[in-house]
Amino acid sequence: MDNIIDKTKALINAFEDSDLIKKLEHYKLLVLKNDKLLELIDKYNASDDDYEKISLKKKINSYDEYVKYMKYYNELFYYVMDINKRFKKYTDVRGCK
Repeated sequence: MDNIIDKTKALINAFEDSDLIKKLEHYKLLVLKNDKLLELIDKYNASDDDYEKISLKKKINSYDEYVKYMKYYNELFYYVMDINKRFKKYTDVRGCK
């Protein structure tokens, strides 16, 4: 069990040291520094009008820093989903055998 914990910690450290996380953090900071972009995102999140949301989404996606942030966010998300799927294969036990 200690080996599994050590390997999991090594995996987490590998992610933290990866270019993926560095790029994700870089673009996140750029997004957070862009007040106009944050305002558009806030409007999008507060809106109930589908047509307005489409218009806002187009404007939001015109910002390169947001597009790149989402690219790296999604990449990390899919890595995590794959890892979770693999762990579930070993831990998803139903009932007694």
